[in-house]
Amino acid sequence: TVFSREGCEFCVRTKGMLRDAGIEFEELVLNRDYSESTIRAVSGEATVPQVFINGEYIGGSDAVEAYLAENDKVAA
Repeated sequence: TVFSREGCEFCVRTKGMLRDAGIEFEELVLNRDYSESTIRAVSGEATVPQVFINGEYIGGSDAVEAYLAENDKVAA
């Protein structure tokens, strides 16, 4: 699941990384699908993107990049 916001360049980057890695995701958009208080309750953060993979909290854009790089090494 990707918690995002319209117009967020980090959200676009993160979704691109996930697509490139072949990871399907559901996108929830701020002020359409959830509120700021929801993202704080779920992730402890107020920034976007916030990403969960298989129920595991990964974090924002940089954390997703690190997660994908680490998992690529494990798979290789």
